[in-house]
Amino acid sequence: MAGDEQPASRGLGTLDALYESTRALGLHDSLEELLSEVLEQARELIGFEHAAVMLLDAETGRLTVEQLTGYGERASEIRRASLVLGQGLSGWAAANRESVRVGDVSQDPRYVQGLAEARSNLAVPLIVGNRVAGVMNLESDRLYAFTSEHEKLLTVLGTQAALGILAFQAQAELRQRIDQLSALYKISNLASEAGALGATLNSMLEIAGEVIPQGQSAILLLDDSRKNLRVAAGQGYQAAVRFLEIPVGHGITGRCAETGLTQVVHDIDRLDEEAYIPGVPGARSEVAVPLIADGTIIGVFNAESVEVHAFSDEHVQTLTVIARQAAEVIRSAQLLEETRRLAITDALTGLFNRRHFNQQLEENVGRATRYDEPLGLVFLDVDHFKSVNDKFGHQAGDRCLQALARTLRESVRDSDQIARIGGEEFAILLIRTDRELALSIAERLRARIDDLILEEDPPLPVDLTASLGVAFLREDGDDPKTLMRSADRALYTAKRLGRNRVVLASEASEAVDGDSSAD
Repeated sequence: MAGDEQPASRGLGTLDALYESTRALGLHDSLEELLSEVLEQARELIGFEHAAVMLLDAETGRLTVEQLTGYGERASEIRRASLVLGQGLSGWAAANRESVRVGDVSQDPRYVQGLAEARSNLAVPLIVGNRVAGVMNLESDRLYAFTSEHEKLLTVLGTQAALGILAFQAQAELRQRIDQLSALYKISNLASEAGALGATLNSMLEIAGEVIPQGQSAILLLDDSRKNLRVAAGQGYQAAVRFLEIPVGHGITGRCAETGLTQVVHDIDRLDEEAYIPGVPGARSEVAVPLIADGTIIGVFNAESVEVHAFSDEHVQTLTVIARQAAEVIRSAQLLEETRRLAITDALTGLFNRRHFNQQLEENVGRATRYDEPLGLVFLDVDHFKSVNDKFGHQAGDRCLQALARTLRESVRDSDQIARIGGEEFAILLIRTDRELALSIAERLRARIDDLILEEDPPLPVDLTASLGVAFLREDGDDPKTLMRSADRALYTAKRLGRNRVVLASEASEAVDGDSSAD
């Protein structure tokens, strides 16, 4: 009897160990913890030196190492390694839904080396019903290290592990879907907010950051020529990137814009130098998703990370879904911004129109008064412009005004406001500008207009000059109307004094306002 009881006792111990092992698998809050527990419980059951859990991506048909133990110096290399379904012993086990045990791997052509000194291998598929979650792969430097009992024990453990893995994956898919729907809802709301394009783009990056927190992201839009990409909004990128122009077809984002296909790079260091255009310092991985609206590529949503393999298939899928919605919102924002621009600009010169300039003047007078800041106003009128139209035609006159507008833009600061307020009359609002600087700017404008050559082939012999009147807040007027009246009086005084000159309102004659005979 004693001889019969010993095997039963051993069997009971094995069942208890198996029960404890499978019970332990249900006590974890993350997939990573679960996979670590799977390997730990497998070690408790049968003992081994080296093992890895590979998970199956049903869409791509690839097995990827997600957790491992052992492997010494090769551990970092093997981590995240992948096989196609059917490749190697693990791929065979997953494809055929059955375990494979090899006592001498040198005799099996299916074996793909993991451990350099491996002699035997056991690959057990993690299966529930007809669904394969992955494979548990064990290697040993001993011949015939794994037995049929080992295979049976790990098969039972693998079933419980598969249940846990699939549950975590289903939970992750649900969270991903919820995140996608939340992101889409937030991005859709941006369309109804009708904000400025820049603010809309920054809001999109914030929304995307909630879904892919590992990466720094940017939105690049195609310029009017559709030959270059420019960073329209970015988070975590170097300041110099804001002014970078990326030719279509160059770099990862350029290829995305050229092909309309998502580009995913898991390790930037493996690319040729010209294949990557630096954006985020120390970046190791990147994903670029095309922004397509009405069947046309309008830009690229780009994300980079300092981590290798930072962007999973789930991240790419989520970005793709977000990009589809974002592209439509961006296109609507672009059209709205263009409509706004047309409403406040002069069609011929591209400068602000009179109505918008009056609004800007009122706002800036209020701010300058409130904060006791200097403010200058320049009125400019082209001398004898009617003779240009009479002699060369109105088309030539239009080209003169366009050239003049370019000269004005190039001659003032970005903070200053320029408008065409009449046929050949312009106004320049000089923000936070004292008397000395205002006079310097006005004189520079006068001199550059005097030197202006109309770039035609051949050049038109048009000799343009302009008269300018300058007024200052508080000194020449405390409100917009008085300030404009003072600048206008100074302008017409400049006309009467011989044209092609700058006159201050404080030095202007007391002539009656609006004498139009002084063209």
